[in-house]
Amino acid sequence: MIPKTLRLRLPLSYAAIALIATLVLGAVLLITLQRFYRQQELDYLTGNAHVIGDRLTPMLEADDIGQLQANLKGLAFLSQTQVQVWTPDEALLADSGDPRLADENTQIAVSVEVDGVAQTFSQSAADPVREVSESTIVIQPGLFGEIEEDVVTQIIEDGPAGAESEVSLDAEIIDSAGVITRTTTITREVVGEALPVIGTQFGFGFGDVAASETAVSNLTVRHPILATDGRLLGFVELSQGPAYGRDILQSVFFGWLIASLVAVLLAGLVGWRASGRLVNPLLTLTTVTTRMADGDLAARTAVQRQDELGTLGSSFNKMADQLEGTITTLRQFIADAAHELHTPLTALQTDLQTLRQSELEPGQAAKIERAQEQAVRLETLTNSLLDLSRIEANTNGNSEVVNLNLLLQETAELFASRAEQSDIQFGLTLPDMPLWVQGSPLRLRQAVQNLLDNALKFTPAGGDVTVVLAQEGNFACLTITDTGIGIPEEDVPHLFGRFHRGRNTADFPGNGLGLAIVQAIVLGMNGRIILQSLNPGTQVIVHFPLQEN
Repeated sequence: MIPKTLRLRLPLSYAAIALIATLVLGAVLLITLQRFYRQQELDYLTGNAHVIGDRLTPMLEADDIGQLQANLKGLAFLSQTQVQVWTPDEALLADSGDPRLADENTQIAVSVEVDGVAQTFSQSAADPVREVSESTIVIQPGLFGEIEEDVVTQIIEDGPAGAESEVSLDAEIIDSAGVITRTTTITREVVGEALPVIGTQFGFGFGDVAASETAVSNLTVRHPILATDGRLLGFVELSQGPAYGRDILQSVFFGWLIASLVAVLLAGLVGWRASGRLVNPLLTLTTVTTRMADGDLAARTAVQRQDELGTLGSSFNKMADQLEGTITTLRQFIADAAHELHTPLTALQTDLQTLRQSELEPGQAAKIERAQEQAVRLETLTNSLLDLSRIEANTNGNSEVVNLNLLLQETAELFASRAEQSDIQFGLTLPDMPLWVQGSPLRLRQAVQNLLDNALKFTPAGGDVTVVLAQEGNFACLTITDTGIGIPEEDVPHLFGRFHRGRNTADFPGNGLGLAIVQAIVLGMNGRIILQSLNPGTQVIVHFPLQEN
């Protein structure tokens, strides 16, 4: 699931970009290395196949299959491959088998003879330490005139590389004059390395990179074997050769994996830091707009940056200044208009009352009574507008800690008698312990009176109105429930708007400012109000933050 917040989406985007980049880079690197080492394996098999084919040509020309099979194992061991010889018609002629399955006692030897002294280098398939034996061939006449050869062999131990070793080869030569002892001294430089398998005459130069000790190449190379006259004698096929670079590829893979994880982690951290620099000013701006939505028109953002966010913050502050000025002007106008209307309305009511007490023609009394009713309604509207402007201007009177239990009890007593006169069952439930809230007692009483007035006004005779005060966590919860006419569903979102009246309230008096005043008072006390239709009936739930006495 994709996070919905920029605070998380930005670092995840950074990490995703780093992951894609490392994946592409790692894939290209591994593919390139794999192709390089695969070409090394192919070159190795091709070169060995060419040399081995030349070595096998005389044996195939002589049709010496026994010697061919005998030499095949040695060639396979030297080249560390499986060597097969095929006839021109694709019939298997000889097979060395897997060279890695050779017996641990298998020996490989190379002899070199110079001036009658033969040097034999031998190495075990299981033991990398080698031995060097040197032999002197002594030619002498026999007792009866024939020529005899005597071979004297001495095994020379390998020593440190670069050191010199001397060995004396003694032989007894018997002639007519008696017995003669001949001594030959050979000085040689000791090579400290074991005989390298890949470095033999069949492998040397075809692969200058060390092969893996366990991995085997899956490539197969077939090379034609041609006679001296150009005839096709068969094919030599090499397979299961050394695998080059497998250890390196594995190391590169693990290195790439670690580097990718580190890169993704670093990219995520950089993205987290960048998102913080981007999102924190937006969160600050959101907090300020929320404060303004709650009525604090003096709220301003403190974002001071030389980028787009700084421009946004500056533009917002300018907009807030203009909005505050406009709303302040409107509130002042409403307050001034309500105040100015109050005096002539009072005079108008006085004149209407005086006129009503005088002698009137038939029908004039009813007209004067209607005029008085409209004057009272206009005065109520004026007083409500004046109250609302004062509340929104935060002139709610003196704020103090109020005993909500006592305030509800005093207010409910006034409405209980009114409910009794209207044949409405009125109930009040208070907690045992007093609940204290911070606010203006005058405004708090006004809010409760408006809510109870609505409940009784829209509840018919025989209905119920219940008032319940309870503690919910750190809040005092006031719930007022009635069984009145209820609220149409489409009117619920607009009930706290100014001058809004429900579609089913046309037959009831009111100016549509009561709930707007209640909401302004509750929000001014950092509370919250919820209104819902029960069909029939209405329920209002108000939460006030609790305070210690």
